[in-house]
Amino acid sequence: MNRIKILVKELISSAIISLLVLVSGFAYFEPNILGAITDEHTIKQIVTAEISFVSAPADVTMDTSLAGITGGTSNGQTQFRILSNNTTGFSVTINSASDNGMEGEETTGVIPYLIPASPGVPDYAFSSAPANSAAFAYSVNASTTGEITTPFRNNGVDTCGTGATETDANCWLDATTTTFSIINRSTATDASGATSTLFYRAIISANPAPAIPEDTYTSTTTLTATNN
Repeated sequence: MNRIKILVKELISSAIISLLVLVSGFAYFEPNILGAITDEHTIKQIVTAEISFVSAPADVTMDTSLAGITGGTSNGQTQFRILSNNTTGFSVTINSASDNGMEGEETTGVIPYLIPASPGVPDYAFSSAPANSAAFAYSVNASTTGEITTPFRNNGVDTCGTGATETDANCWLDATTTTFSIINRSTATDASGATSTLFYRAIISANPAPAIPEDTYTSTTTLTATNN
């Protein structure tokens, strides 16, 4: 009888110990089973800056023929539109394929580029060529104020490269093989892009010497747009 009592006590003790272990384990693991836990993570995607001509400049045919002896003035223009998502904007440079100005297609004649009063600074006005000579030049403007570079801004009176005035008929520069900055924008464009206009002018004075032969004269110009 005593042995049975001892065995029963041992069984009861083992059961109690097992129950205590189970309860303790449940108390330890229960918060992880029933409680709310959170975690967070991030997702990153890199978007690169791009630039493109939404509308490239078209070839230009000047608006009138020029008389080789009595002279005259001829004008032309073309627009280009650039799209860029670069947050610091973009710049545009221009350069010509030749330092001669406009070259004859069939002859060796040239309409020489304009020689500005100060090298690298556009002339405010370009309404005539030097006596007995000819000249070819370009100017630039933009649909958004502040995009053209400082040389093509003027004081509103008689000087380029200073002030904040931007006008279509002022600030003319020689087109040469030297790369020259014409546009500098500091922000990304909207979905339609940013539009700029190039103006070209050729003037022949009366009785040019040397004579400018009858011919078709061409200047090839390159625009390079780069994200800042």
